[in-house]
Amino acid sequence: MQRFTFNQRVENLFKSYFSTYENISISANEEQIKIYLIDEQNLDSASLELKKLEQFHQITFWDGYSQAEVIESFNERDSAKILKRFMKKLLKILNR
Repeated sequence: MQRFTFNQRVENLFKSYFSTYENISISANEEQIKIYLIDEQNLDSASLELKKLEQFHQITFWDGYSQAEVIESFNERDSAKILKRFMKKLLKILNR
């Protein structure tokens, strides 16, 4: 059985949470993953970004208003859990 790459797992998580929404987007490459809301009224809308650095992953969540969180994770398993938690927060923002 073929194992999924980290980016494929994140994209699958994204699809499971946001498949019915049109105003959210994901872009991924080898260095980073970006998930952001498309909101014409808020130019600095909510976003979630993961940067793959040499020793760790840096995950940044911005709620689009006033709260930013930055978390560093040292393995992909923990990074996936953190991304999942922040995706749930993005889902709550979308449902407002």
